[in-house]
Amino acid sequence: MYNSDKMKRLLGHLLLVLCLGLMFNTSVSAETKWITKKTSKTSKVKTLEQMYVDGLLTRSECIKSKKKILKSQSVPGCKKIGTKKEPKATYITKKKEKKKVVKKKVAKKQGCIKGNCSTGQGTFIYKSGDKYVGGWKYRERHGQGTYTYADGRIVKGIWKEGNIITKTQIAKKEPKKKEKKKEPKRDQFLKEFLKEKKVAKKEPKKEKKKVAKVVEQKQEEFKPKKKDLDNDPPVIRIAEAITVDSQSYTLKGKVKDKSKQIYLTIDDRPVEVKRGKFEVDRFNIDPEVVEEIKIVAIDKWNNRSEKIVKVTVNLKATEVVRAYEELKPNRVKVKTDKNKIAIIIGIEKYENLINLDAKYANRDAKAFRAYATQALGVKSSNIKILVDDKANRGNTLKAFKLWLPKIANNDGKDIYVFFAGHGLASENGEDLYILPQDGDAKLLDDTAITRVELISLIQKVNPKSVTMFFDTCYSGQTRDEKMLVASLLRPITIVAEEQDTPDNFTIFSASNFDQASGGIEEAKHGMFSYYLMKGLEGKADGNKDKQITNGELIAYLKTNVSKEAFTQNRNQDPMLTGNPDQVLMRYR
Repeated sequence: MYNSDKMKRLLGHLLLVLCLGLMFNTSVSAETKWITKKTSKTSKVKTLEQMYVDGLLTRSECIKSKKKILKSQSVPGCKKIGTKKEPKATYITKKKEKKKVVKKKVAKKQGCIKGNCSTGQGTFIYKSGDKYVGGWKYRERHGQGTYTYADGRIVKGIWKEGNIITKTQIAKKEPKKKEKKKEPKRDQFLKEFLKEKKVAKKEPKKEKKKVAKVVEQKQEEFKPKKKDLDNDPPVIRIAEAITVDSQSYTLKGKVKDKSKQIYLTIDDRPVEVKRGKFEVDRFNIDPEVVEEIKIVAIDKWNNRSEKIVKVTVNLKATEVVRAYEELKPNRVKVKTDKNKIAIIIGIEKYENLINLDAKYANRDAKAFRAYATQALGVKSSNIKILVDDKANRGNTLKAFKLWLPKIANNDGKDIYVFFAGHGLASENGEDLYILPQDGDAKLLDDTAITRVELISLIQKVNPKSVTMFFDTCYSGQTRDEKMLVASLLRPITIVAEEQDTPDNFTIFSASNFDQASGGIEEAKHGMFSYYLMKGLEGKADGNKDKQITNGELIAYLKTNVSKEAFTQNRNQDPMLTGNPDQVLMRYR
């Protein structure tokens, strides 16, 4: 027993020694292997990442080990080396076949698509889808042609001026009838059997298809109606030779045609025709040359007529009295306003100027009084008029110093001033004077009234607005171009901007500072006054909005006064000082 126990102990010790030896050898070999592989930090990192790929380490364990090796708290994460992402699975689905939709062919182009559709051979497609192929003349169907309607109908024939004369109607093509399917043998046998037995089989009634019949149009419908036929050219009614007594004239005439649609040109310039009449102003004709004017008229059927008019200027011919339209202040209607005041002065004959009258100045003043009430809306009780000997210096100053303040009452009134008579400028041109009836051209400072003085007197009554009309000049000349005094034959220097005008003042002057203001013998009025009153009748309303602005009135005056002065071989250009956009009058 003892030996057996001793042996057992000995065997246990041997086994223990063997186990310890084996453990020691394995640890050493593993350590040696680890040491051989760790040649650098990068190799260690790669080994850790390989262990993560093999699944021996988790991703967090791999990152912690890398932090210890690299001695850093922020390192890139571990990744699987050499792995590739598998491509996403793609599923191929069969595309649904779309049913083909057959669209109706629509003509993309319209109008003339080929050739010459004005005069010649061409193809034209209309908005309705109709098509015409054939001859053209003056943009109308003319000659041999074929007209195809949108529904398939075809018309061939000869056309004239857009209408068919002879035609052949071709009906549209009908679709081919489908052939009946052959009956099967069984049904054929059954039919033969029933015939032998004489048994009538009730078959369903077949509905008859309605076929649209082509209704041929009668030939008469394609012919132009008698009332529309017009093969006659327009008739131009004007003299073939005209003799005028000045280098300016107005060409007037008439033109007549059944169509009442006439295109008229005079020397290749389009001219408007109103109710069969036309009118053209002409200027600066050479008196030594016979001018030929070409007039052409075309109607809607392209019928053409032409006429040559010869114009001769005869300056030696007896003067013909021109007709001027009468003044009609009642042509417009304006509401009467108690807050409007007017002072009107007209002086024709002067006490100290013998045979140096301002022709028709008193006539202008009396006529303007009617326009003050009818066109401007001033009450008759608010009008002060001074004519000839009543328009002396004393009465004129009383009107502005005493009468005007009494009527105005510092209440913001609209004031109008009209003066027709002589005017003069100072020797240096800085002062502009109006000459009263008893004024002396040689003693202007003592006997005349400056324009600045008038403005200052009006300002004292605190006006809302002031409009002044001066039918006078400052060049020292009368309306018939006579000098007022011998001393005025000296050159006069006029300073155009010598005076400042208040903002609420508007001044209309008959002419420029170095020009004379003329008159019209035939009308028996001053040129400026006549066209001023015609403009207030509504003729100055350029845009026809039932109101006249300062700009519209001065434009009308410049056009007509300068044109009238040209016929007298001189220059006269009216001027405006003030706001052109201000409304002067509104009428009904």
